Amino acid sequence: MIFLHISDIHFLREYIKEEVGYNSIFNNMTNPIIQIKRVLEKIDKNILDFIIITGDLVESGDSEDYRILKENLDSLFEGIPYIVTLGNHDNKKEFYKGWFNEGLKDEPYNTMMEIGKLKIISFDNSEYHNNNGTITLDRCNWLREELKKDTDKDVILMLHHHLLKNQFNLPPVSFDKDFEDIVNESSIIGIFSGHTHHPYKGIFAGKPYFTAGSLSFVGYDEEDGKVRFEEATKCNLCRYEDGKIFVDIIDILEESKFLTRIKF
Repeated sequence: MIFLHISDIHFLREYIKEEVGYNSIFNNMTNPIIQIKRVLEKIDKNILDFIIITGDLVESGDSEDYRILKENLDSLFEGIPYIVTLGNHDNKKEFYKGWFNEGLKDEPYNTMMEIGKLKIISFDNSEYHNNNGTITLDRCNWLREELKKDTDKDVILMLHHHLLKNQFNLPPVSFDKDFEDIVNESSIIGIFSGHTHHPYKGIFAGKPYFTAGSLSFVGYDEEDGKVRFEEATKCNLCRYEDGKIFVDIIDILEESKFLTRIKF
């Protein structure tokens, strides 16, 4: 089976644009819908069995942003099954309203999808505007119970925030040993995350671990606390074969595009 791992779309119908500060990133940024189209031009979608999207679907948007994004994804993917998780820029109340036309719920979006011999678990470790994420006891209990089901299937775990301290300069989500033990003792064969906007491959709790690049922007530290932001669209093309996961990092753009510098 072959699947696509994309992350950090940060979609809005209309972006706030400012001369300085965080929102200046969006002044010259290509709309992420265009970037998704470029991904599907680079990768033949006819080979894809499913798609995973690891959070920050929108840029702190409202229900209409979620509705429009979902309409675009449904159209672009043309029936390919896909599953999402939420990130720190995702407002859960607006997500439930726009994605499902449900009331203003404010609870973790934990869900799953089964395809063939695989079970994909979407584990919500996000809180709106909490850059570091959270893994609570309740969420751990949900994951433990979900992993007890269908034990004959190999499991993919997807979440937004990264788990390894050494992979990026931002702190990973905090967790206790219980979470690590749950993962280590499970039938999980691959963990997929987003959040950092930088591709990464490693090991967490004895399991292969992969972070995808971004479909929006990426930051690079410079001197004096400055961060250079660019478009450098990347995604992961993944293969599931004989109980193992193989991942290739795909560069979508021929060259990156400078967006702005910000001093934080």
